Amino acid sequence: MQPTATEWLARMGRGEISAVELAEHYLARVAAANPRVNAVVALDADAVRAAARDADDRRSRGEGGPLLGLPVTIKDCLDVAGLPCRAGSRAREDVPQADAVVVQRIKRAGGVILGKTNMPELGSSYETDNKVYGRTSHPLDAARTPGGSSGGEAAVLGADASPLGVGTDGGGSVRVPSHYCGLVGLRPTVGRVPATGSWPDKRSGPTLDITCIGPMGRSTADIALLLDVIHGPDLADPFAHPVPLRDWSAVDVAGLRVGWYVEDGLAHPSDATVAAVRRAAGILEKAGAAVVQVEPPAVAEATELFFAALAADGGAGVRALVGDAPDDHTEQFLDLLDNPRHGSSTSAGDYFALLDRMFGLRSRVRRWIDGYDVVLAPVAAGPAPRHGEPPRGVAADYGRYEGFNYTHTYSVAGLPSASVPAGVEDGLPIGVQVIAQCWREDLVLAACAAIERETGGFQIVDRPALS
Repeated sequence: MQPTATEWLARMGRGEISAVELAEHYLARVAAANPRVNAVVALDADAVRAAARDADDRRSRGEGGPLLGLPVTIKDCLDVAGLPCRAGSRAREDVPQADAVVVQRIKRAGGVILGKTNMPELGSSYETDNKVYGRTSHPLDAARTPGGSSGGEAAVLGADASPLGVGTDGGGSVRVPSHYCGLVGLRPTVGRVPATGSWPDKRSGPTLDITCIGPMGRSTADIALLLDVIHGPDLADPFAHPVPLRDWSAVDVAGLRVGWYVEDGLAHPSDATVAAVRRAAGILEKAGAAVVQVEPPAVAEATELFFAALAADGGAGVRALVGDAPDDHTEQFLDLLDNPRHGSSTSAGDYFALLDRMFGLRSRVRRWIDGYDVVLAPVAAGPAPRHGEPPRGVAADYGRYEGFNYTHTYSVAGLPSASVPAGVEDGLPIGVQVIAQCWREDLVLAACAAIERETGGFQIVDRPALS
């Protein structure tokens, strides 16, 4: 198994490896893994090498940077100057000439952009597939999905072909792929990281403050490092606020109040999923936290509300952006476009009524979770399904997304949450979701780190490939 991002940085700091050598190492790993997983969809090897040489030059001059010389992969809905940004769609062919704000910050910190990673068209699915780049596969089993919509990012990280990455999360698009691929992935509070430079624009649609950008990696320390680099307002994203980021390493886990649950009134988790949540709760209790099994408030409508928000304009915005030509889209995308889940309306009155229901759930969940420092729950009802098959916990129709109600709940509620590895089912990783109150990413990360220390964290490459 490859070193973590923080370990690579320490090795470069000690002069054991140069940024150029590390860049060549990961270029070779991408070349070896990509035919199997189809995760990296845009890469400029010359630009990677040039950025690595610049990092070595900076270090030789005594200059620093929290990511100096570290390769980082970027989900293909965030602009990287000189590389395509298709978001899985044939609708955008021009190449951006400016970086997204998060990419600017990574570069300023010395990070080397290794490449762009695959996603379903416009982030529309928990299966990463599109008509531009094709389907991405799970790093353990090509017959299975790594999830979506940050599925390419999860696959390249899970294949140990990138040390650190950036994803986006609307309904679970960082957490679900991280869960499927044995990673640590954080959905921060919306506003913690500016979304400026994303395509499509994360703030121009009817979901407003639901989608956000978050770090993905193979350890809690890695994603905390990246969050520290990319957080903070940019004066362009209207939801990005100047709230200080607290030090997660200063949190005393022994003082935490922890609640946990496995049933949310909609999906029914597998036995291994239940065991993983119980295991995580037991780890925190052993560390001294006050742990209690809890019952969440009424959250079974979260999936309905999430998809009703997506379809609040009747799909007009998406059609205007990408059209509806059958040859341009996957069958799943067309089905979602033609048959909006949970209804749609172009009435302003209906939209305001929907917002009232969404904010009602948000208030209900936030009031409930305020009684705890962190809450543990499943990320999804089971491990990565086979391509085209519905996830556990739903009927045979893949278009029913109730199996992801666990993540939809905290997307609609607007709370920070992460997936951390905590179990295995049939040789596949099982993650546990860790949730806290707004702006308390420090509590989420501290709990993740404590769980990770006991479970061993990322171990996917240690397991034999499945048939």
